[in-house]
Amino acid sequence: MPASEHMPILGKRKSITRRILFPLVALIVLSNAVIISIIMSQLDQQLLDATEQNLINESELQAVQFRANMLELVRDLRFIAGTPPIQGLIRAERNGGIDPRDGSTFQEWVSRLGVIFTEMLKAKPKLQIRFIRANGLEQVRVDRFGPNGSIRTVAQPELQDKSQTRYFIETIGLSRGSVYLSDIELNREFGEIVLPLQPVIRAAMPIYSDEGDLFGIVIINHNLQDTFDALKSLSGDEHQFVITNGAGDYLLHPNPERSFAFEYGRSSNVLDDFPAAQRLIASPQLEVLNGKGRSKDHEFIYSMRSIAYNPENNADRIIVATSHDFEEALAIKSQVLSKIYLFLIFVLLMSGVLAIYVSRRVAGPIVAMRNTLNNNGLATESGDLPIHDGGELGELARAFDNLLGELSQKQKLLAAEVNERKAAEFELRMNNQKLSAAYKELEQFTYIASHDLQEPLCTVQSLVELFEENYRDKMDEQGLTFLGFINESTARMTELIRGLLDYGRLGGESAVSEVDCQELVAAVCVDLGLRIDDVGGRIEYHNLPTIVGKKTELRLLFQNLISNGLKFSREGVPPVITITAEHSAEAWQFSVSDNGIGIEAEHFQHIFMIFQRLHGRDEFEGSGIGLAHCKKVVELHGGEIWVESEPNVGTVFYFTLRENCNEQA
Repeated sequence: MPASEHMPILGKRKSITRRILFPLVALIVLSNAVIISIIMSQLDQQLLDATEQNLINESELQAVQFRANMLELVRDLRFIAGTPPIQGLIRAERNGGIDPRDGSTFQEWVSRLGVIFTEMLKAKPKLQIRFIRANGLEQVRVDRFGPNGSIRTVAQPELQDKSQTRYFIETIGLSRGSVYLSDIELNREFGEIVLPLQPVIRAAMPIYSDEGDLFGIVIINHNLQDTFDALKSLSGDEHQFVITNGAGDYLLHPNPERSFAFEYGRSSNVLDDFPAAQRLIASPQLEVLNGKGRSKDHEFIYSMRSIAYNPENNADRIIVATSHDFEEALAIKSQVLSKIYLFLIFVLLMSGVLAIYVSRRVAGPIVAMRNTLNNNGLATESGDLPIHDGGELGELARAFDNLLGELSQKQKLLAAEVNERKAAEFELRMNNQKLSAAYKELEQFTYIASHDLQEPLCTVQSLVELFEENYRDKMDEQGLTFLGFINESTARMTELIRGLLDYGRLGGESAVSEVDCQELVAAVCVDLGLRIDDVGGRIEYHNLPTIVGKKTELRLLFQNLISNGLKFSREGVPPVITITAEHSAEAWQFSVSDNGIGIEAEHFQHIFMIFQRLHGRDEFEGSGIGLAHCKKVVELHGGEIWVESEPNVGTVFYFTLRENCNEQA
């Protein structure tokens, strides 16, 4: 058979494509594992959704139960208000104590009303039923505070005046047929909480005569403990159930110390455990809130429902919240996972076997070529690579051969570029040395110039003083004025030269150290103490940071800014200077604000220039170099300074300081 007929077969045998088929089998296995994981994640979501729906159903049943209980309470109240003794009392009262209809006395109707109250308490778990006259005095009271919790009718001497109670005041203001429902609270007798604790709600209704006069009110104190127990029983044993009032204060909590904590002056609110409940508290129209929450040690799913129990006032409501531990909701998944793990172990073993096989079949020739390239590097010859092989391996070898040629060429170009960069780096280093020397010469020149300029000025000042001392009597007023101008000008020139000298010295060779800005500002305030007292000023600062910088220069910075705030104050307004600092990125941003005369916006850029003044010397003292000093100090610390101001309101200087001025570029 001709050689040309063998070439396709040889090419097929050495084709990398065929050698990759086996890893594809492993890929299929892994994809199945991915699919399983997706299914499991969906199972998680389905379990969570089912748990959430279960919580919603429970809260819905609890809402139905509680509203039904409240409706029953209102029906009982209306039933009592419509009983014959109530009307009999009104008729007897209007007829001198005798009912004109059947001759019953007022006291007989009172006794009959007490019987009805007693029978009502026997039938239902209510704590008290009372009839209170319009003047606030109890007429009939039946409760469960007899011996061993028995029902009793309270004797006349023990009846109380309830005219100042909230429920009485609220009820007598209602129209005929309206019902008042109180907040839920603990039952009290004579102002003291009754033990054992009894959560109660009061339902009251005004009683009017046929003529429209208020005769009294009927009120029921309803014990809600059985109701709360019934609501809790509707939640599964694995669920945590709580009840709050409309403000979120706990009425029922698994920890008894947190139930009715507000009655004892403590705070225990649902927002501590369910921050999202704020939406339910703030929005009465929102009825249901579901979601996920997290406590210190676990996650949970919750459903909260707002239950309005007074048809006449939507503000009267409770909030029931049921939660379920996240992990417990997913517990069923562990049964499925145990079987899946066995399958995945089998898949991993098979994948390992396939990987070993593939590495030997596919990676063998490539590893050999890699070893050749590692050993010979750029010196690898074309004959060292299988460039004449068929299939993808031959193509790869030829590609490497071409790459080696290109790399050799680029290596030569790179070597030339490295030599050029080294030469440029040497030149840059030399230029930096020249620049440093020039800077030192400039500093020396500034110092010498400033120092030498002061000598003739001192001479002029001395001569003026001598002239004034010896010839004052021989000079007229104009001559003395001219001497004063000369003396003032030389003094100002001396101050300007001294300021220029100080400006040139800023930075220099001063040492860098840790600077506590809080202590630094305190020291500046001590130095300026007399001046602060003179103007009645106040310096406010706290929690200023510690940075690495030049302490003397930073002291000058704060001293200049504080002095400016004291100097440029409004007449009759004591200066108040506030210093704050905020951390941002790699620097601290400081602000120094005052309540002084302020600065016009067009002067914002000029005030940081040397010898720039915005006011005449007869208005404010100074050389006009203080803010230039501030700008230089800030720049020495790698920062920048700017100003914001409003005339007759105040000025704020902002500047940034790096935490370590040695790190500046």
